[in-house]
Amino acid sequence: MKNIKLILVLLAISLTSVSCLVDDEVENDFSTSPYIVGFPSSQTLQSYFEDVGPVTVDIPVNVLGGNSGLLLSNDLTVSYEVDPSSTAIEGNEFSLTGSSFDIAANTEFGILPLTVNTGGLDPDNPTVLVLKLTSTTEGGTISGPNDTYTITFVGCQSDMAGTYSNPDLPSGAGGITEFTELAPNTYRIGGLPGIGFGGVDPVYFDFTNVCGDINIISWQIGSLATSTGSVDENGAVTFDNILLYNGGDESSGVWFDLGATTYTPL
Repeated sequence: MKNIKLILVLLAISLTSVSCLVDDEVENDFSTSPYIVGFPSSQTLQSYFEDVGPVTVDIPVNVLGGNSGLLLSNDLTVSYEVDPSSTAIEGNEFSLTGSSFDIAANTEFGILPLTVNTGGLDPDNPTVLVLKLTSTTEGGTISGPNDTYTITFVGCQSDMAGTYSNPDLPSGAGGITEFTELAPNTYRIGGLPGIGFGGVDPVYFDFTNVCGDINIISWQIGSLATSTGSVDENGAVTFDNILLYNGGDESSGVWFDLGATTYTPL
């Protein structure tokens, strides 16, 4: 069992965040800077297990800052493209309308429309569409860390909800935790291995299972969390190497390296 313990001082984190915001306001004048736009998240799953025809999905693109606030003073047109790393094929798994969309004045976000062709999803092999924001009209700019969005198209369905054991859980869990289904192929685990509030109470995290390919996508504190993993023939889920970061990307540095761990269904 891991002996890592974590006392999360949320008040201190909050005060630090406020301090940073105040410093930014003093040192920067955003009133004449361009509006910064980008995706509010980096990835999602589109899971369909039967052909229900074309389904329209609205992908939000947010005004993240700049100028005098988050409400645009004028319309912005945002251009985008399909990144060459995509494996999904337009006209098969998905369809797009044009290569740009508008964010209207006096709003905080715009919608990039996507059509999912549910009959074109492979039940055995997931594919990905990577959308990349490329430019805006005058008055805006693209946020580098928020310029891509990955959609994984899944035709296979997992069934993992239930009770699992893991000796690496913090003491308050008693070695037992629940897998709760949040959405098709997306689950929440009630306890991270080895750490907890006060070193005792469990901290939850979320992961996806894409045809047996396991990936952590978030955790309760909200900074970046990563790990790949796999599911064996008995349903046991192994995470290869769980890393928790200090911020929203890998440049923030690893906060905790929790190593590998396995959850066994009961």
